[in-house]
This record gives sequence, structure tokens and C-alpha cells, in this order.
Amino acid sequence: MESLVSLGYSAWSVLATLSLLLAAGLGATGWGEEPRQWPVELQVGRFEIHADFDVSTAPQLRPELSNLASDLQELLEINASEQPVHVVLFATGHEYQRYMHNYFPQLPERRALFIQDRGPGMLFAHWHADVISDLRHEITHALLNDSSQPLPLWLDEGLAEYFEVQRQQRLDGNVYLAEVTRRAAEGIVPSLKQLEDIEQLQDFKEPQYRDSWAWVHFLLHRSTMTRQILKRYLAELRSGAQPLPLSRQMANITDDANGEFLSHFAELAAVVNISK
Repeated sequence: MESLVSLGYSAWSVLATLSLLLAAGLGATGWGEEPRQWPVELQVGRFEIHADFDVSTAPQLRPELSNLASDLQELLEINASEQPVHVVLFATGHEYQRYMHNYFPQLPERRALFIQDRGPGMLFAHWHADVISDLRHEITHALLNDSSQPLPLWLDEGLAEYFEVQRQQRLDGNVYLAEVTRRAAEGIVPSLKQLEDIEQLQDFKEPQYRDSWAWVHFLLHRSTMTRQILKRYLAELRSGAQPLPLSRQMANITDDANGEFLSHFAELAAVVNISK
């Protein structure tokens, strides 16, 4: 997630912009112009969609939004908020970039951005071949960060990477799996403690996304106990508690978390076809 705090930008200035956008129908084409009229506005559960094109040409959008919300709630046992999430979609990358430069010039260029400070979250994206994957990633951020307590960066990104693929590909279809299993075969275990210590998004690079995904996959699929630890940890965080870091919790249930990690991916590699 493109966290406003971790990116180092003024949360108050962005909050003011968000308030203006919401009050003016999510913006105009420029400051001082008439509020933008969105050709398409519809609601899917708690998602309020605003688009400058006919989203009926993308029939997968509605089920993806609904399925992802229900999957997170069921798999992670999180209590869903009633707070709306605004999803703003553009037909072209050019129009998307023009809009973002106009209203959020201080933010970096990304194919999709989720922004939340106080009040409703807002997700901005443009349509392209992989937009559904982008939306799954950013919507995961939106659904996981609808409480007052933000998630640790590694867990926020690891879960978003996990849920950005299609439902049937979550076990063995992520692009990171081949590299993670290769490294595990070489005895390489990423340090969960080091991931937990990263607080700034600019310090989060491709290896950290890969390693965060790997630990999330391990926690969700290794055993009922590891999944329960993750679910309990999420529940405590979202309630405002300050639970022990997961690296310490893992040390409390096993004498060899690294060995368990290696075994997990060795066993997975033995039963699935992994493209090298």
C-alpha cells in the first residue's frame, strides 16, 4: 500500500484534498472547474465505484470485488467494516495520470494507488491487461486497513501479494513461488525479524515483497496452528492491542521456525509443478 505516512508526505494536506474530492463528487478536471461528472457510478457492497467508462465491459469487476471481500473475511476471520471504499477507475493511463498529477502531485507514479488517512479510503487505477490483479492487491490493503491500527508493513504487503492472484492460484500460482522454493532448497530462509523492522515503504524492495509473501504463505498453509497464530495476531492488531511480533510468537511454538519454513516449501515443491 502507498501509505501516506511511510511515504513522508503531509497527511493533513492529502486529507484536505480527499475531503474536497468527496464533497465535489471526487473531483473536477482542474482546480476551479466544475465538479467532474462520472459517466458510471455504482455500488458493489461497500465499494463505491466511479468510472469514466462503461464498466459493464468488464464483467469480472463485480464478482472480484465481492469474492475478495468475502475471502478475506472468511480466511482471516476479520470483522468487516461498514466504511465505504471509493474505487475510481479510468479508461486510459493518460487520463489516470492527468488526474493524479492534478490532485496528488506529491505521490509517486504507480499503476494503482490506495490512499487513506481518515475517513473513507480511495483507490485509483486505470484499465489495462493486469488491472484486476492490481485491484485485488490494493483492495486487500483497503480491507485490512479499515481500523485505527495500521498493519506492520511486511504483513500488509505480504497479504496483498498473496491475495492479488486469482483464488485458485493462491496456493501454487504466485510468481514468487519458483524463486522462494529454489532459495529454500539452498537452505535460505528470509529473516522475519528483519522484515518486521522495516517501517518505511522506500526501504521495501522486490526481495522484501517476495519474502513477505513467503512468510504469509507459510503462516496460512503450513498448519492449523500457524494459521491460527496469524488470525489471532490480526485480530489483536485491529482491536488496537499491541501483540508480540510474529517472529517471537513463532519462537514460542517451535524450536526451529526456519526448519519448518524450509520443510513447508520443500513439501510444496514436491507436489506441484513449478516453472523454473
